[in-house]
Amino acid sequence: MKDIISSGLLELYILGLTSQDESIQVQQWIKQYPEVQKEIDNIQDAMESYALAHAIQPDQSVKKRILDQLSDSFQRNAITVPSGEINENAKVYTISTYFKWAAAACFILLIGSLIVNYTFYNRYKSATSDLQTTRQQLTQQKQTSDLALRQLQEQKQNVDFTQEELQKQKQTANLTQEQLLRQKQTADAVREELERQKQVAEAMNKDISVMTDKNSLPVVLNGTPHAPDALAKIFWMKNTGEVYVDPTHLPQAPAGKQYQLWAIVNDKPVSAGVISTNKGVYHIQKMKSFGKAEAFAITLEKTGGSPTPNMKEMYVMSKI
Repeated sequence: MKDIISSGLLELYILGLTSQDESIQVQQWIKQYPEVQKEIDNIQDAMESYALAHAIQPDQSVKKRILDQLSDSFQRNAITVPSGEINENAKVYTISTYFKWAAAACFILLIGSLIVNYTFYNRYKSATSDLQTTRQQLTQQKQTSDLALRQLQEQKQNVDFTQEELQKQKQTANLTQEQLLRQKQTADAVREELERQKQVAEAMNKDISVMTDKNSLPVVLNGTPHAPDALAKIFWMKNTGEVYVDPTHLPQAPAGKQYQLWAIVNDKPVSAGVISTNKGVYHIQKMKSFGKAEAFAITLEKTGGSPTPNMKEMYVMSKI
């Protein structure tokens, strides 16, 4: 950046003395570096300040002396040409170097004056335009402020409720804690009942699907002499070997006891798992599967089941 500023090309660009390629190069610098545009502005300001500071108003006597000398020179060197005669060999006189420099000085002063006037005119025009724009913006801001003030006043009128009206609304919507608690208890009870009914419905659907399966083989287990009124059903799926038991008609198991299903396979009892007797929840329950079985029996064992059946507590039994 220092090389660009110190090259002197910016000053020539301002004075219009650069070539086309140099002008293009400066314009590219202006687009690429904001510092270049700032430096150009500073140079222009410095030139204008210098022109204003060193501008000299010529004295009236200088103007008179220059005009007198021009007049004397013209009179001494004047040639009278008779009307209708043209002397092709007439002598031509040149203007002295002094007058050339004087004319050049006047021309330079004229150019400087035009530059200064043009600069001040542009600044005046820009300031006038900015002032007009500012006035328009202020007018628009005032209109916007007035509109916003009117809207705020309208909003205040719309939301300006009296204390008495707010108190009435509060009394209307004020449910007591006791009422809310009763409503919650009622809702909880309804929810629990719906959940229970859902479980019952699911159990019934499961029972129906097992009993109506075309591969289901129902086997009734009748009561033994130990419990002649006991009854249970076995549903054996012939295609999969799955076993389901319906303990609905078994007596309620005493505390610490639990029913256990046994399958007789190759003349040996094999446990099919313990049975839940919680009424109202599960009816038909899936037990351990067997590839084949010769008979089924249910005994009453301690909670959790036993590795071997208690033959004295056999409640139901049946062969397949």
